[in-house]
Amino acid sequence: MTLADYFLAMIRSKIGSAGARRDLVLKTAKIRGEEAVRMGMVDSAHGTAEETVDAAVRLAEELGKKRWDGKVYAEIRKSLFPELCGLLGLKDVAVLPSHL
Repeated sequence: MTLADYFLAMIRSKIGSAGARRDLVLKTAKIRGEEAVRMGMVDSAHGTAEETVDAAVRLAEELGKKRWDGKVYAEIRKSLFPELCGLLGLKDVAVLPSHL
């Protein structure tokens, strides 16, 4: 089985260590949640689906308090993964500069 270009781009953008990428892709290493957090693959790991939902809701509430514009936030997120977004055909959208 081969891996799609966009999937490999995601792995390259999320896992900084070449050795960890090799272990994941070539050796099909199993990575537990805590290790994925340590490696920077995910922001947090939780023991149950309920805990995961609770954490997602808390994050949404925190972002909501900052009154960020959703479109601007999406563009910032996309700018963190340019290779992946390019392969997926996600185009950059002009965003007005902040008035802070």
